[in-house]
Amino acid sequence: MLREGKKRRFKPEVRKAQIIEATKELILENGLAWASVIRISNALGISQATLYYHFKSRRDILLTTFSSIVNDLIHKVITSRPAERADDFIRNAARAVYELTIADPRQPRLFFEFLCAPPTEDMREEIQKILSVAIGMIEEAVKRGIRSGLFREDLDVTVVAWEIASLGIALNIGIMLEMPNFLSLEQALGAVETILQTIKK
Repeated sequence: MLREGKKRRFKPEVRKAQIIEATKELILENGLAWASVIRISNALGISQATLYYHFKSRRDILLTTFSSIVNDLIHKVITSRPAERADDFIRNAARAVYELTIADPRQPRLFFEFLCAPPTEDMREEIQKILSVAIGMIEEAVKRGIRSGLFREDLDVTVVAWEIASLGIALNIGIMLEMPNFLSLEQALGAVETILQTIKK
C-alpha cells in the first residue's frame, strides 16, 4: 500500500491516482465492500477530509475507479495500432484487449467486482453509461465497415457489436478463473476472424 509522511503534499492529479490505486488494491483484497472510506484513507495515511477534498463521496471514488479500468482498455484499443479499415480496427482492438488482460490479470477481477456490485452501491446506471461507450466503439466500427462497402448492409449492428464484445467478456472470465488450456493469442484472434468472415460482403 502507498504511504507517506503527513507533511508531504502531492499534486491533486497524483493524489487522485493514488486514491484510485489504493481502492483497486482494497477491492482485490476482499471485494467492493472492503473499499470503505476509512480503509482507503488508512491505506494512504491520509485523513478522510483529504479524501473528500478530491472526491465528493465513496460512490464517486468507486465510479472513478471503474471508469479508469475501462478507460485504460479504451486507451489501449485506440492507441495500439491505428487502422483506417473497420475490420483492421476490430482485429487491433481484439489484440489490445487480449494483451492488456494477459499483462494485468487484476483487471478482469476488478471489472467483475464492479459488474456484480449489489443494488445498495447505486452504481448500475453510471456503469451502464461507461460500458455503453465501449460497446459504442464497436458499433461505430461496424457501421463504418457497412458505409465503406466492406461489411454486409443487412447486418444488425447491435448484435454484431455484442458478439464481438462477448469474446472479450469470455476472455476476462477465463483469466479471472485461471482456466486451464486458456486461449492463445492466435486462437483468440481466430475467433474474431470467424465473426469478421460472417459479416463481410
